[in-house]
Amino acid sequence: MTDTASLIALDPQTAARLIYSQFPELAGEAIAPLAAKGTDNHIFRVGNELCARFPKVSGAAGTARREAAALPRFLGAPLSVPKVYAMGAPGEGYPLVWSILEWLPGTPLEDSGLTDPFAAAGQVGEFIGFLRDVPVSDGFHPGACNNGRGAPLQTRTPAFEVALARLPQVDPAWANRLWSEALRADEASAPVWLHGDIHPGNILVSDGLISGIIDWGLCGVGDGACDLLTAWAVFDSAPREVFRKSASAADAEWMRGAGWALSMAVIYLPYAYENGLRSDMSEKMIARLGEEFA
Repeated sequence: MTDTASLIALDPQTAARLIYSQFPELAGEAIAPLAAKGTDNHIFRVGNELCARFPKVSGAAGTARREAAALPRFLGAPLSVPKVYAMGAPGEGYPLVWSILEWLPGTPLEDSGLTDPFAAAGQVGEFIGFLRDVPVSDGFHPGACNNGRGAPLQTRTPAFEVALARLPQVDPAWANRLWSEALRADEASAPVWLHGDIHPGNILVSDGLISGIIDWGLCGVGDGACDLLTAWAVFDSAPREVFRKSASAADAEWMRGAGWALSMAVIYLPYAYENGLRSDMSEKMIARLGEEFA
C-alpha cells in the first residue's frame, strides 16, 4: 500500500508548467486537477480530450511507461481504452516520468449505476477474453513493477496473513479456508495479458452501459485469474454467472480468481480503515465471496 508520508506533491501550477513547456501545442488548453481517488497518480484534465497522469510515489514510477507501452496493443477492444498522446519527462522539481493520455467520456461505475447488470457482465467478460487473445510480450511479467498482478497466488500469502490478523471484522476460519482452496487450485496456466485492476473505479459507464476501461498502470502478462476478481468487485450472484461464462473461466481459474478477490479486499481494508479511505468495494467483495463460498 502507498505510504501517505511519501507522497510527491504536485500543484496545478507546476503541472501546467510541465505540460506547456514540454508540449507547447497544448499551451492553450486549460489544466484542471481531478479529485484524488486512487493512490498512485495525480490526474489533471488537459482541455476536453486529454488527461495527464503524474505518479504520486516513487514506487509507481514505472506505471506511466508500462501503461504507455501496453495500451497501443489493445486498441480495437470491445470496450474503449485510452490512446497514448505523449510521455513527459521530470522537471520543475517533479522527479518522475509522466504521461498524457486520451480522456475517455463516462463516469466511473463507483459513482454511477448499470441499467442492465447482465449485459454489463457479458461486456466485461468479453473484454477479458479479448485481452487474452492479444499476443503476449516479454517485459511485462508480474513483479514489483505492477504489484505482482498475475503472479502465482501463493506470493500473496504473507501479506494476506498479516492483513487478516488486523481485520477482526472477517471470520478468520472462513477466510483461511477459502484461501487454502484457492491455493490448491493454483494450476499452471499459459500467461495472458491482464489489466490487473478492473474494479468499479476503473470501469467507465455511459447511459447505464459500460463504455471503457481505464488505469492500465498495473497491466501485465501472467495468470489471467487475476482479472476474475472483477466478478466479486462488480457483480451480484446472477450476473456474476454471466460474467464467468463470457470470460470462459474453468473451475480452477475461478477459484484462483476468488483468491485474488479475497486477498485484494483483505489486504486493502486495514489500510483503508486506518487512513480513512473509501472501503465499500472491498467490503462488498468479501460479502459476495461469503455468499458464494459460505
